[in-house]
Amino acid sequence: TEIHSLAEDGDFLWIGTNCGLVKFDKISGITVVYNKNNSGLPDNWIFSIAVDPAGCKWIGTRWGGLTKFDGTNWINYNPHNSGIPDHWIYCVTIDDIGNKWLGTKWNGLVKFDGTTFTTYNKSNSGIPSNQIYSIAIDASDTKWLGTSGGGLVNFDGIYWLHYLSTDEIIVSVAVDANNDIWAGTYLHGVVKFNGSSWVYYNQANSGLWS
Repeated sequence: TEIHSLAEDGDFLWIGTNCGLVKFDKISGITVVYNKNNSGLPDNWIFSIAVDPAGCKWIGTRWGGLTKFDGTNWINYNPHNSGIPDHWIYCVTIDDIGNKWLGTKWNGLVKFDGTTFTTYNKSNSGIPSNQIYSIAIDASDTKWLGTSGGGLVNFDGIYWLHYLSTDEIIVSVAVDANNDIWAGTYLHGVVKFNGSSWVYYNQANSGLWS
């Protein structure tokens, strides 16, 4: 009944719900549901799905960490069997060289290069919040992070820049074809940033209803 994420993979749409992972054939309309009872999924709460160039699905769960599904095999990464620091993965984004970037509930930003998990948190980096709701990557490979308690954050691999008020909860971030940044906020609608100016869209000035 709750849909947390969507990812396209050719003729298929992958849907993350609170009751498992759904594979939807856009041509035939046939659906296949994967859950803890019939697959290698460690958890039925699916918060994020990313598809890599090989067609593997990388799945962020609420209680089971990160899962890789190649269409046949399931591989689970959690704090007990890997270097991932958190069971709760809000978001997964893949960069141009195949690194997986993970936003966690309690432990900040995580980079997974296929072998090593590298964690960026308030204790060891300039990240202002350990709660990462969303990650988008722009044309220059800069990561844009939507946080709770830290506003919008820009990370170019070396430096951290903080935007918007720290009381602004950023629940979603996306980059458009013009390399503009779009952020969905909890308090103030949608904001667009073109690198120099900010435009807010809310109930008062647009067709947004909430």
